[in-house]
Amino acid sequence: MPDLYNQPHSVRFGTELLRQIDLQNGIEPFWDSLDVAVAWARKSGVEHLADSLTRFLGLGGRLRFTVGLDLQNTSREGLQALLDLESCGCCETFVYHNEAGSVFHPKLFLFRNEEEARLIVGSSNLTAAGLYTNVEAGLQLDASPEDDVILDALDALASWSDASTKLSSRLDAGFLERLHAEGYIIDESARPSQVDRRKRGSGGAPASKLFGARSYSLPRLGNRTRATAHGFQSMPDPSGSVVIMRFRSSRNTQTQIPFRLAETFFAEVDNVISLVTGHVHELNPAQARGSRNTIKLEIPELRGHADSYARFEKLDSVISYEVHDAGTPQGNQIRAALEEGMETGATQTSISDVARATWWRYI
Repeated sequence: MPDLYNQPHSVRFGTELLRQIDLQNGIEPFWDSLDVAVAWARKSGVEHLADSLTRFLGLGGRLRFTVGLDLQNTSREGLQALLDLESCGCCETFVYHNEAGSVFHPKLFLFRNEEEARLIVGSSNLTAAGLYTNVEAGLQLDASPEDDVILDALDALASWSDASTKLSSRLDAGFLERLHAEGYIIDESARPSQVDRRKRGSGGAPASKLFGARSYSLPRLGNRTRATAHGFQSMPDPSGSVVIMRFRSSRNTQTQIPFRLAETFFAEVDNVISLVTGHVHELNPAQARGSRNTIKLEIPELRGHADSYARFEKLDSVISYEVHDAGTPQGNQIRAALEEGMETGATQTSISDVARATWWRYI
C-alpha cells in the first residue's frame, strides 16, 4: 500500500486492505493482529472482507473491531457479520455511542506482529462505498510496535473499547437485538421514514438508554495571539473550556489547583462534578502568608494512583472531571498531550521542578 492513498482514482482501499490481511509468510499470516475502529459498518462492506478475515483467524490471527452507532449508518446486518467472525477464532467487537450526541468518527486500522506495525488512518468506513467507490483518502505509517505513535494508537483503541466509560460495550447476540429493538441500528432494507422510532418506546416515550453520556463543549472563538520572532502565534484562551492536568497528589486523595488556574479556569465555580460517580466535590481556597494561592480539591478516585492525570471541562459554568492513573489508556493519552505541550510551550507548570510540578494545558 502506498504511504498516501487516493480512492478511487489510484487506489481502492478495500483491495489494499485485503492484500494486507492475506499477506502470508510461509503458511502463517504475516501479521499477528488487526485492530479496526470505524464510525460505521454495513454488511455491504464486511462481506467483501469476510473470507480473508476468516482465513486470518483460522491461521491464529487476532481481530478487534470498535464500531460507532451514530446517524443510523451502522446496520444490524453489518454488526451481525462482524459477530459471525467470532466463531472462526479470536475476534471481538465493541460498539461505541455517546448519548450526549458526540459522534464516534475515527477510521483507524492497525496491523501488528512481534517486530513490525502498520498504522493506516483515513476516511474509509467498513461499507462498500467507503472501501471501494467513495472519494476517500488515508495515510499509512510503518513503525516498530514500540514506537510512540503505535503505542498512542493502542491507547486510543483501548480507550474506545473500555466498557468502564459506559460509552462502549462488548457486542453479543443479545445486545445486538437490544440495539435493534431500541432503534440504535436499522436493517439495511429500511427506508429513512421507517427509522424515526430511534430510542422510542411503543407509546412514544423515550426508551431506556443503553450507553453513557459525555458532553463536550466548543472552544471560544477569537483566541488571543502573541508576537514571536516568526510572526504571530495563537495562544490558548485562559477562559477556555477544557484543561488537561497532571496532579501533584498529596494525602492520597487530595490535590491542589495552582493559583494561575484558580484565577482563570476555576474562577467562577465553587465545585466540580465527577463524570464517573456523579458526586460533587468542593473547591476549597488555601492561603499562604494571608493571600489565596491555591485551591484544595478532594478527589476520591485518586486513591491508589501512582501518577494521576485529569481532564476538566467547563460547560455552562459547570466543571466536570475524570481522572486516570498512569499506565491506563486514557492516562497515557493525557500524559502524551501534556508532554507534547512541554515541547511547544502549551503546557504550563506550577513550579520549575517539572518532576514535582502540577502540569496543565488548555486543549
